[in-house]
Amino acid sequence: MRVQSSRSASLGASALLVLAIGISACGSSSSNSSSDVSAVKQAWTSFFAGSTSAADKIKLLQNGQEFSQIINEAAGLAISKTSSATVSNVVINSPTSATVTYSIDLGGKPALQNQTGAAVKVNGSWLVGDASFCALLALEGQSVPACSSATSTTAG
Repeated sequence: MRVQSSRSASLGASALLVLAIGISACGSSSSNSSSDVSAVKQAWTSFFAGSTSAADKIKLLQNGQEFSQIINEAAGLAISKTSSATVSNVVINSPTSATVTYSIDLGGKPALQNQTGAAVKVNGSWLVGDASFCALLALEGQSVPACSSATSTTAG
């Protein structure tokens, strides 16, 4: 995982709970339909937007209901209102998986840059992969029971 160590150290557990995504597998590229790429970007940027409600973030995360407690707790943090994501690249690996390159800002300042995560398509909707969420939680030493059954593949 490529994380600016000085930035990640200063963020603390609270900030990473707000971010709550991380590293996931890369795969071989198949077709990159513009509608799929757009839908993946929308899911990721909405998930990290400070203005997105906890209820909507739960809907944007694979198996989100299993993570509702931690998402609701993070929503109560002042720093959660300042988060945003920029997606710089999406590679559609299969009809149901994509690799996402993204950066996260907190308070308008870079926190994580050029990270790799996964998106998954579930019931016709692109979502932030739960393994990506779990990887960031693990980075901060957070243990969430739902992470033991995360269905996306993670890689370092």
